[in-house]
Amino acid sequence: MSFPGKRSVSCWLLLVCVFYFTCLHGSNASSLWTAYVNISFVNPQTNKTVWEDEESGLYGQNSFITNANGLVVLPDPLHGCSEHTVYDVPEYAKKKWIALVQRGNGCTFTEKITEAVFRGAVAVVIFNYPTLGNEVIEMYHPGAKDTVAIMVGNSKGMEIVQLIHGGAQVNLTIKVGNQHGPWMSHYSVFFISISFFIVTATVGYFIFYSARRLHTSRALNRRQKQLKADAKKAIGQLEVRTLKPGDKVNLRDSCAVCIEVYKLNDVMRILTCNHLFHKTCIDPWLLEHRTCPMCKCDILKALGIEQPDDEEASEPVQMDERVLEEENPIPANSVLRMEVLPHYDNLTFATEEDAPRHDNLQQVKT
Repeated sequence: MSFPGKRSVSCWLLLVCVFYFTCLHGSNASSLWTAYVNISFVNPQTNKTVWEDEESGLYGQNSFITNANGLVVLPDPLHGCSEHTVYDVPEYAKKKWIALVQRGNGCTFTEKITEAVFRGAVAVVIFNYPTLGNEVIEMYHPGAKDTVAIMVGNSKGMEIVQLIHGGAQVNLTIKVGNQHGPWMSHYSVFFISISFFIVTATVGYFIFYSARRLHTSRALNRRQKQLKADAKKAIGQLEVRTLKPGDKVNLRDSCAVCIEVYKLNDVMRILTCNHLFHKTCIDPWLLEHRTCPMCKCDILKALGIEQPDDEEASEPVQMDERVLEEENPIPANSVLRMEVLPHYDNLTFATEEDAPRHDNLQQVKT
């Protein structure tokens, strides 16, 4: 059985390595940390302080996982993207305030966080898009790693915005919540899924490819054994003659296989196409090719031997060779005896058409 080339094997190993390191990266990804968001403000109608505390925040992937508190300050404009963003911070809170910024407007989390920290914020809270309710994601902000940064849902963020626009001063406390195990980003999940699919498909392909090659190889071996058995059977049915004086063979002719001229006492094999060759030369050729070297005549088809595609190759058939030769070498200038058969497959050995046929021995002069 032959296996795929080294190049294919190398590609397969490369895919396995990619899958392994991708999984390794995913397993070492940061954990998912939630945050408790505690807000307090004075209700203008009742003049009473209101506290709200709920686990509604999510720390960013690059955030410090620690507590923070301060007065909530809104940027103008609310997205807080550009360098012209204004934070109206009261004097008493300049050392301890938290920026509340809306997500979006074409800038990254890193840009929003960096701009707020540059203006003096001790922490940054980013609330999600308007259509997503209280849905949150883990932010990725590699350029702003030294800051507490969390995300809250749009509903929670807009609640705080409305309180501030209504004249309330909102204080916010961020507390570390619960860890929810190793977490992989959407990109990691995507790449792991693709890698798993590619590796699975590749392994499946090579299993299918190897099984098919094995099946084809076995079928080919069975076919070759069957053809050799049929060839042996066919060779056993071909006529064999020994060259003798008086045969109508041009001794200047040569065997097409070994390129040697014919000589007296040479044992010849006569094919169905009436071409003749040295027996020792043509038999191995016929065993492998099953055709005449000169005219490509198929001996199996000519003799009507079937070639079934059986599961088990037939046993080799012993060749029945009718070698007609004298026991002793024929001396020169002597009288020879040659047995005349009732039928000749090759006209080379036939007598003249008008000569009578006899079933006895005739004398031939050299």
